[in-house]
This record gives sequence, C-alpha cells and structure tokens, in this order.
Amino acid sequence: MAKPTAKNSPASFLVNLKDWQALSVIAAAVLVFFRDILLQKAFFWEDFLYYFYPVRTFAAVSLASGEIPLWNPYTFNGTPFLADIQTAVFYVPNLLLTLFVTDGRLPPFWLELSIILHYVLAGGGMYYLAKSYDLENIFALFAGLVFALCGFMVAHAIHQVVINQVAWLPLTILLFRKTLKQRSLLKMILTGLVLGHSVLAGFPQLTLYIFFFVFLIFLFEFYSTMKDETFSRAAGYLPFAAGVIIIAVALTAIQLLPTLELAPLSQRAEITYEKSLESSMEWRQLITMFVPAFFGSHGAHGSTFWLSNGYSHYWETCCYLGVAPLLFLVFASRQIRSERTIAFLFGIMAFSFLYAVGNGFVLHRLFFKFVPGFDEFRAVGRMTLLLSVAGSLLAGFGMRTMVGLAQSNKALCRKYLIAAAGAAVVFWIAVQMGFLQRGGESIPEQSIHQIASSATTTSVVILLAACGLAFLYLRGFFSLPVAAALMVGFQVIDINIFGFDQNNGSVNPVDYYYRTESLVNYLKEDGKRELFRVNSRQGGNMIFDRNQGMIDRIFLMEGYTPLVLQRAYPPVSPDLLYYLMNVKYRVAVDEQRRTISLRRVEQYLPRAFMVYKTATFKNEDSLTAFMESSAFDPTRVAALEEDTPIHPDTVINADHWSAVVTSYRINNIFLDVSTPMAGLLILSEIQYPGWNAYVDGTRHTIYRANWNQRAIPISTGMHRVQVRFEPESFQRGAWITVVTIGVSIGGIGFSALKKRRKDTETT
Repeated sequence: MAKPTAKNSPASFLVNLKDWQALSVIAAAVLVFFRDILLQKAFFWEDFLYYFYPVRTFAAVSLASGEIPLWNPYTFNGTPFLADIQTAVFYVPNLLLTLFVTDGRLPPFWLELSIILHYVLAGGGMYYLAKSYDLENIFALFAGLVFALCGFMVAHAIHQVVINQVAWLPLTILLFRKTLKQRSLLKMILTGLVLGHSVLAGFPQLTLYIFFFVFLIFLFEFYSTMKDETFSRAAGYLPFAAGVIIIAVALTAIQLLPTLELAPLSQRAEITYEKSLESSMEWRQLITMFVPAFFGSHGAHGSTFWLSNGYSHYWETCCYLGVAPLLFLVFASRQIRSERTIAFLFGIMAFSFLYAVGNGFVLHRLFFKFVPGFDEFRAVGRMTLLLSVAGSLLAGFGMRTMVGLAQSNKALCRKYLIAAAGAAVVFWIAVQMGFLQRGGESIPEQSIHQIASSATTTSVVILLAACGLAFLYLRGFFSLPVAAALMVGFQVIDINIFGFDQNNGSVNPVDYYYRTESLVNYLKEDGKRELFRVNSRQGGNMIFDRNQGMIDRIFLMEGYTPLVLQRAYPPVSPDLLYYLMNVKYRVAVDEQRRTISLRRVEQYLPRAFMVYKTATFKNEDSLTAFMESSAFDPTRVAALEEDTPIHPDTVINADHWSAVVTSYRINNIFLDVSTPMAGLLILSEIQYPGWNAYVDGTRHTIYRANWNQRAIPISTGMHRVQVRFEPESFQRGAWITVVTIGVSIGGIGFSALKKRRKDTETT
C-alpha cells in the first residue's frame, strides 16, 4: 500500500500535524471526559473512596510530617504499610502528593487529578509508540486517543494502581524497542528505570502481564531481525534485554523485598484453579467489542449488568475500543499476511482474549499449570490489557490502510464499508428479534432484551455514522484533514456515550469521612489521656469506614486490604479478644431501632503492662488450646512460643509496676517503665519482623506473646524503652535501589559523554 504523503495531496496534512498539537488533542479529550471530576461535580467511587484515598492520605500526611510510613497502627490492630505493594509509597507521583497535604489531610482532588493525568500519559505514550511503527501523526494520534480512553482504562479509573502502572506501558514498549534496535546503553538504562518505576505503582498481576508482554515483544523483534538480517545481530539483543530486566527489578528492591517478607505472613488465600477463574470472560462477550453495554453495565450510578459472574465482572472484562477502531481493525486485517507487525499485533489480541476466557479455552489452564507466576492471581479478564494495547495500535494502522485504500481503490473501500454497515444492520435486527439474548441469569427476560436492544441501537447508529462519513470522504465531500478530524470527534463522542458516567460517583470523600466528625473528635480527645483501640464493625454494620483509621488516626481493629496478617486477631472469644487487644469502645447495634453506636467497655488491658510469669508452647495448636482455656490470664502470664530470660517459676505476680507510653509515632514508641523485679513488658501491638526494642539504649530481643503481641524482657528498676520499626528487608532494598539509581545516573552520564565525543570527532 502506498502511503498518501505526496506533497500536494490531501494527505500532506499528515506531516503538518505537530507533536504538541496531537498531544494537546489527547489531553483535551481526557480532560473533557473527566470534566465532572475535575469540576468536583462528581467523584471517583468504590475502591477509590474506600481504599486508595485513605491509603494515599496516610502516606502523604506521614511523609509531610517527616516519617516514612513503614507501619500502619490504625487498621487491623497494626499492620505493615509500605510492605503492602499496593500502597506504592515510592512511586514518584504519589510522593509528589505530599506537597498538597493541608491541615493533616490530602484533599481528594489532587489524587483524582493525579489519576486523570495518567490518562494523558497513557495516550501520549501510545502516540509516540505508534509513531515508532512509522505511522503518520494523525494515525498515531488516533491510536493514542483510543488507548487513553479505551474500556480497560475507563472501567479501572477507580483503581489507582492499575491506571498508574498501565499508563507507562506504551512508553516502556517504545523505549524497549529502541533499546534493541539501537543496542543502546542509554536506552537500556532508561527503559529499565521506566519499567521499574511503573512496577512501583503497585499492582503485581499487571506487573506479571507487562513483563510477559515485554518478553513477547523481545521474541518478535529477535525473530524479525534474525529473518531480515542475521542471527548474530538478533543475538546481540540478549544482553540489552537482560539489562532492562535487571535494572527494573533492582530499582524496585526498596518495595519488592518488604513485600516478599510480608507475603508468607499474610492471609492471602491460596489461588486454586477454580478461584483463578473469577471474572474471566465469556465467549459471548466478544459482542462487547462492538456493543459495550450489551449485557448491561456496572458503574457509579448502579448496575444493569446481567451476567452472573460476580460483583466486579463488568469492569474486569471491559475491553471496548470504540466503534470506529473496530471498523479500522477490519481494514488492518488486510495486511496480516504482508505486514509482520500487524500479524503480531493481531496475534497478541487473539492470545489476550483466549487467555481471558479462562476455562472457555485451554490457554489459561496451561499457563496456570506450567508457567510460574500465572497461578498466583485471579480475575484473568485483566489480560485484556494486552488486547487494548495491540488493538489501539491496530486502529491506527487500520485508519491508515483505509485512507490508502481510498486513494488507490475506492471501489474496494466502498465494499468494505457496505459490508460493515450491512453486518451491523443484520446484527441489530437479530437483537431486536431476541435471537442473541439468553436470559434467566439475574433479571427478567424483558429487561435483558431492553438493555441489549438499546445498547445495540446506539452502537449501530455510531457505526453507520462512521461509515457514512467515510463514504462522503470517498465522494470528495470532505478533505482528508476534515474527515480525520471528524473521525477523531466520533471517537471522543463514542467513548463519552460509553463511559462518561461510569466513574462519576456522587459521594464527596471529604463529606464521607467527615460524617462522623463529632465522634472522631471525642475519641481523639479521649486518646490524649490513654491509648486504646476501637471495634468499629459488627457483621455488616460499621460506625466508621474500614480504613477510616488511616485518615483520622484512630486505632481501629478492622481494615480493608488484600494482605491482612495471619495473626491480626488472637484465636480467643470475642470478649477476651477485645480485652486483650486494648479495645475501649465497641460497636453496639440495636436491630429493632436500627441504630448503631459506640459503647465503652468496662474492662480492657492497657496498651503496655508488665507480667512476671510465662508459659511456653512449641506449636500453634497447644498455644491456641491454652489461650482458649480458663488458665489463660493475660495480666499474670504471657503465652510464648520461645524461651525468654524470664523463667516461669520465678514469681507469679508483682505489684507497683508502671509502664507509660510517653510518645507514640507510627514507627516509634517511647515508654517509661518501672518494675520491682525482672519481668516482661507486654505491648498490645502486633509483633512483626523488624520491630526492635532498645532498653536504656541497649538493643533487646522482642518476643511474640499471646499469639501476636510484643514482649520485651525488662530488668528491675526504672528504664527508658524505645520500640522502633526498622525492617532489614527495607534497609537492604533501599540500598539496592539507591545503588541502582546511582549506577544508572553514571551510565546515563557516560553515554552522554561518549555521544558528545563522537559528535565532536564527526564535526
């Protein structure tokens, strides 16, 4: 196909579109799409409200006060914070949010803006990636626009870690391809840094899929170079590809090592094959490539989704690109045999879908059984990320193919358009007659028909309009610049119809977390006198949101995170649990009056206290049996799992001890302790690797007592005790990351100097 770039042809416009103009169009489209969020008429909902906003607030406020949030004492009785990879503490845009902390809070607007700007990054990266495949600017613009606001991206707007990580993928691929083709040390370093930084955004499943995608691109480039040039030239790619991976992994060590330490200590459920099939696609969902709401939708304003595959099935399987891109894919398919790159991209789309259908095809089962890492995750529908990337690029290729065909063979181009329009009309008739709906899942047959019929009508009208525009262009009614601009406009309108309201929630996070302000203020005032925890949930009844403790800095027993510690709660009766874990206030629910309130507990252990007798157990079963028995009195005996310097028969009890918390920070606790004899200082704080005790400046071992609490041997007398969280995993990871950054900077400097010398010698 000849590219329409002759100087006096209408296509001369293609070379006149500047990069900044294309990027401005993408940015404008994104900002218009999220206009209600930006104007604060609407707010991101669901996981954004319940998880990501509290997490980002806690991290930003902590950093603003000069503390790295290694530990979070405000949910689940205390839990590692940074080690949970989704907290993404060291992802640079998250670090920048620290600058916007005001009065101890992070205004949600800045977090929402950060997410929205990542859509611009995604579209801009795709624009430059498409250009690297020799697509002219207007076609690259279309590809960038498709990816920035594709179904995968729109549906996951409430999942900050997903958007943040995926936004860097086009740029990663662009730099990786340049690294291989140029065999450039500089590009290798930059690619590794970009890839590693995207991993720090915090979504392990997509990290696996992205690394796999990079591997497929490496295989394709290796094969292409071997076929077109020589094997030795292709083999030269190996050290550069390996260098990219090494740099990326080393850069993430500051996050990766703490996460690897946390994983085996958390309650992560074992992912069985059946569990992994959650939110996998169905074959019939191919229809949603053309009609995204054929089976309904699930968004901020409710759900009409009638497939019965779980709460999150809609957004986990949404892979809509747009009607026009789908039309252009048909044109792009003409070049599968003649263009290796197009064949590869169609192969990626096919692989992505066939994997995403889970048990509907053999591919996922094979990967689950034989490829390391793929047996760790559920929601296989997320593999449609690869479909979205490849499809966006193919949309650009297909648009160029249609323009070229319009220049060289208008009759054939008309046949394609007539076939597409005809197929759409036939599909519409079939839907209206009820041939393609299968009901009985969650809502009545009549409602299913109405949902499918309405959604199909919308998509068919958009397709017919796009085909009509193309016909008018073929007849000479429009110049190419006007036709291209109109097609871009069609895409923007289509995506706004599809998903403008998807994430426009009505709940302002500020109002949501201020609704219990008076109660929070009361607890904070009471907390000035003593430390205590609050039981905020009873069944489905919550007086505080699960992660509200991170925002208001009140100690809650409950929380919401994928990585809950295995020993968050001792295996004892509820009353003993609250007593043991320093719970001063408990939720009280009146079912008849349908009210919920907090009531004060009559008896509860202080946050720090002394005991002088121990009982040691060698396995969890015997420890559990003892703690469940009447012999267990935590005020007199510490149930241990290893020997301590305090011997069981020394003394049963002692009076006149004192243990006062003088300063409490998230990573540091200071206490003044006085005891008439040697004993154990028990802290109602979760014991976890990395917590160290310093008694009068001398480091002491912390033992685990009473299933999950900290026990520190204390000798007779008065002592100053400091308990610090300083995990070795973080320290080792930090050193590796810092060294990686230093070496990378050195490598970049060396490359720049070498290039400068080469340029000097040339001139």
